[in-house]
Amino acid sequence: MRVLRDLDVRGLVELPRIVSRIEAGYRADARGEIVPFPRARMEARETTLAWLGAALLPEDLLGYRSYLYRSDGLDRGHQVVALYGHSEMDLRALFVGRLVGNLRTGAAVAAALHLAEPDLTEVGLIGTGYQARNSLTCLAAIFRLATVTAWSPDAGRRRAFQRWAREALGIEVDLAPDARGVLRASATVALLTSAEETVVTSDMARTPGLLLSISAYRRPEIDPRLLDAAPCVWTDSVPQAGSAGTLFDREDRRSKLRPLYAGVEDGTLHGSGATRIIVNTGAAWQELAVAQALLESAEARGTGLSLDLPTAAGESAVF
Repeated sequence: MRVLRDLDVRGLVELPRIVSRIEAGYRADARGEIVPFPRARMEARETTLAWLGAALLPEDLLGYRSYLYRSDGLDRGHQVVALYGHSEMDLRALFVGRLVGNLRTGAAVAAALHLAEPDLTEVGLIGTGYQARNSLTCLAAIFRLATVTAWSPDAGRRRAFQRWAREALGIEVDLAPDARGVLRASATVALLTSAEETVVTSDMARTPGLLLSISAYRRPEIDPRLLDAAPCVWTDSVPQAGSAGTLFDREDRRSKLRPLYAGVEDGTLHGSGATRIIVNTGAAWQELAVAQALLESAEARGTGLSLDLPTAAGESAVF
């Protein structure tokens, strides 16, 4: 079993490989080979423990991510991703820090857009924070982007994002005056915000395009009227996107949900005449796919702390 910190993980990241593993997970999800576990949030006065897990059966993996946050939003980044072998029930790795979760979000956005638009050359980003930086880093590793347009409410953050993209990725980002300007500039838009109110309204999306949102939970980045008008909504986890308390817990909306790769296989994701919508729930199987790819690299390079654990049932501890 290996213990890996963010400092260890940084030297193991191969973005095309990680995005490819996420795409394989989308295929497994469409085949019904992923078992998502119900998310849990346990409150202890001012502090909340969040827990999410899944089994990724084609990879023989089972695991979870857990972290703490306070009512004022403080999260120290001391997250834990535990990776088990499913059939052997062996603990394979513990990842401590933020990086696996951050990689998961960006890689899932890139993988989803690669399935929907494999020849993508222009993209719009609504949001210019850490999620946008992680996502654009992954997108730049997969696509040959000619045009990137971005907007967020904070002008200083927009300019900082523009500078970062130029210096870190060699990408020139055009800054739009508002969210409507992003939709005018690009037919493919990723919403990567923490907004508590609608960002893209139905009147902004009059021309059919592709919208990807990283939130299915209560806060509608995308106008619910667009969700109601869409014939299908594709997602990384139908059970999580349609669970109680989400935008899709209503039966009429839940019936629209389809696994993302199913839309690729039957052509509906590419053949829709309406605005196509992809909702990323932050499904826990994506963390497992990322963690397994990183673990393989860590074992090959001898990175991280390696610990011997008992392997036989008879070796359980007795005092």
